[in-house]
Amino acid sequence: MKKLIWSIAVCAVSAGCAGPDAKSPAAAPSPPPSRQQAVVNETRIYVLGKVPDQDREQAFQRLLDSAQAQAAKKHAGDKPMEIGFSYSLTPKGAVYAFSEVEVSCLIQAYYAAGHGNELCADFFRIIDSRIKKITAQ
Repeated sequence: MKKLIWSIAVCAVSAGCAGPDAKSPAAAPSPPPSRQQAVVNETRIYVLGKVPDQDREQAFQRLLDSAQAQAAKKHAGDKPMEIGFSYSLTPKGAVYAFSEVEVSCLIQAYYAAGHGNELCADFFRIIDSRIKKITAQ
Protein backbone atom coordinates (compact mmCIF):
# COMPACT_ATOMS: atom_id res chain seq x y z
CA MET A 1 0.00 0.00 0.00
CA LYS A 2 2.83 2.40 0.86
CA LYS A 3 4.43 1.65 -2.51
CA LEU A 4 1.16 2.52 -4.31
CA ILE A 5 0.78 5.83 -2.43
CA TRP A 6 4.44 6.63 -3.10
CA SER A 7 4.01 5.90 -6.82
CA ILE A 8 0.94 8.13 -7.03
CA ALA A 9 2.77 10.96 -5.25
CA VAL A 10 5.82 10.67 -7.51
CA CYS A 11 3.59 10.57 -10.58
CA ALA A 12 1.62 13.64 -9.47
CA VAL A 13 4.76 15.63 -8.67
CA SER A 14 6.37 14.84 -11.99
CA ALA A 15 3.07 15.65 -13.80
CA GLY A 16 3.40 12.49 -15.82
CA CYS A 17 -0.05 11.27 -14.77
CA ALA A 18 -1.93 13.95 -16.61
CA GLY A 19 -1.19 12.60 -20.07
CA PRO A 20 -0.31 14.60 -23.16
CA ASP A 21 -3.82 15.86 -23.96
CA ALA A 22 -4.73 17.15 -20.49
CA LYS A 23 -4.72 20.96 -20.24
CA SER A 24 -4.58 23.11 -17.18
CA PRO A 25 -7.56 25.46 -16.83
CA ALA A 26 -5.12 28.30 -16.21
CA ALA A 27 -3.30 27.57 -19.46
CA ALA A 28 -6.45 27.78 -21.56
CA PRO A 29 -6.79 31.16 -23.25
CA SER A 30 -9.72 33.18 -22.04
CA PRO A 31 -12.25 34.18 -24.64
CA PRO A 32 -12.25 37.83 -25.70
CA PRO A 33 -14.76 40.02 -23.86
CA SER A 34 -18.14 40.45 -25.46
CA ARG A 35 -18.73 43.81 -27.11
CA GLN A 36 -21.08 44.80 -24.29
CA GLN A 37 -18.89 43.67 -21.39
CA ALA A 38 -17.28 46.40 -19.28
CA VAL A 39 -13.49 46.43 -19.36
CA VAL A 40 -10.99 48.44 -17.32
CA ASN A 41 -9.55 51.07 -19.62
CA GLU A 42 -7.30 52.88 -17.14
CA THR A 43 -6.60 52.86 -13.41
CA ARG A 44 -5.11 55.47 -11.09
CA ILE A 45 -4.31 55.63 -7.38
CA TYR A 46 -5.29 58.70 -5.37
CA VAL A 47 -3.98 59.49 -1.89
CA LEU A 48 -6.75 61.02 0.21
CA GLY A 49 -4.98 61.36 3.56
CA LYS A 50 -3.70 59.30 6.46
CA VAL A 51 -6.41 60.36 8.91
CA PRO A 52 -10.02 59.17 8.44
CA ASP A 53 -12.25 62.03 7.33
CA GLN A 54 -15.83 61.26 6.31
CA ASP A 55 -16.32 64.73 4.78
CA ARG A 56 -13.25 64.26 2.56
CA GLU A 57 -14.43 60.80 1.49
CA GLN A 58 -17.87 62.15 0.59
CA ALA A 59 -16.31 65.07 -1.31
CA PHE A 60 -14.16 62.61 -3.26
CA GLN A 61 -17.23 60.52 -4.10
CA ARG A 62 -19.03 63.65 -5.33
CA LEU A 63 -15.97 64.53 -7.41
CA LEU A 64 -15.98 61.08 -9.03
CA ASP A 65 -19.70 61.33 -9.80
CA SER A 66 -19.29 64.82 -11.25
CA ALA A 67 -16.28 63.80 -13.36
CA GLN A 68 -18.20 60.79 -14.67
CA ALA A 69 -21.21 62.92 -15.61
CA GLN A 70 -19.10 65.60 -17.32
CA ALA A 71 -16.97 63.15 -19.30
CA ALA A 72 -20.01 61.10 -20.33
CA LYS A 73 -21.91 64.20 -21.47
CA LYS A 74 -18.94 65.37 -23.54
CA HIS A 75 -18.52 62.02 -25.30
CA ALA A 76 -22.05 60.63 -25.41
CA GLY A 77 -24.32 63.67 -25.20
CA ASP A 78 -27.77 62.73 -23.99
CA LYS A 79 -27.10 58.97 -24.20
CA PRO A 80 -24.23 58.20 -21.81
CA MET A 81 -25.56 54.73 -21.04
CA GLU A 82 -25.02 53.67 -24.66
CA ILE A 83 -21.25 53.68 -24.20
CA GLY A 84 -21.39 51.77 -20.92
CA PHE A 85 -19.12 54.20 -19.04
CA SER A 86 -18.66 53.80 -15.31
CA TYR A 87 -15.93 53.64 -12.71
CA SER A 88 -14.98 51.48 -9.76
CA LEU A 89 -13.43 52.53 -6.50
CA THR A 90 -11.21 50.18 -4.48
CA PRO A 91 -9.75 51.10 -1.07
CA LYS A 92 -5.98 50.44 -1.00
CA GLY A 93 -4.82 51.83 2.35
CA ALA A 94 -3.10 49.46 4.76
CA VAL A 95 -4.25 50.82 8.12
CA TYR A 96 -6.95 53.25 7.03
CA ALA A 97 -8.59 51.75 3.95
CA PHE A 98 -9.48 55.06 2.30
CA SER A 99 -6.08 56.70 2.79
CA GLU A 100 -5.38 55.53 -0.77
CA VAL A 101 -7.99 54.52 -3.33
CA GLU A 102 -7.73 52.97 -6.75
CA VAL A 103 -10.12 54.39 -9.33
CA SER A 104 -10.69 52.38 -12.49
CA CYS A 105 -12.36 53.79 -15.57
CA LEU A 106 -14.70 51.16 -17.00
CA ILE A 107 -16.01 51.28 -20.54
CA GLN A 108 -17.99 48.94 -22.74
CA ALA A 109 -15.53 46.74 -24.68
CA TYR A 110 -16.93 47.91 -28.02
CA TYR A 111 -15.93 51.52 -27.27
CA ALA A 112 -12.77 50.84 -25.24
CA ALA A 113 -10.17 51.28 -27.97
CA GLY A 114 -11.67 54.36 -29.62
CA HIS A 115 -13.81 56.67 -27.53
CA GLY A 116 -12.85 54.89 -24.33
CA ASN A 117 -9.32 56.24 -24.26
CA GLU A 118 -10.48 59.83 -24.74
CA LEU A 119 -13.37 59.46 -22.31
CA CYS A 120 -11.20 57.99 -19.56
CA ALA A 121 -8.52 60.62 -20.15
CA ASP A 122 -11.16 63.35 -19.68
CA PHE A 123 -12.57 61.60 -16.61
CA PHE A 124 -9.16 61.48 -14.92
CA ARG A 125 -8.24 64.99 -16.10
CA ILE A 126 -11.31 66.36 -14.28
CA ILE A 127 -10.42 64.43 -11.12
CA ASP A 128 -6.77 65.53 -11.27
CA SER A 129 -7.75 69.19 -11.67
CA ARG A 130 -9.93 69.13 -8.53
CA ILE A 131 -8.36 66.59 -6.18
CA LYS A 132 -6.14 69.15 -4.40
CA LYS A 133 -9.21 71.01 -3.14
CA ILE A 134 -10.33 67.83 -1.40
CA THR A 135 -7.00 66.62 -0.03
CA ALA A 136 -5.97 70.09 1.20
CA GLN A 137 -8.92 70.29 3.61
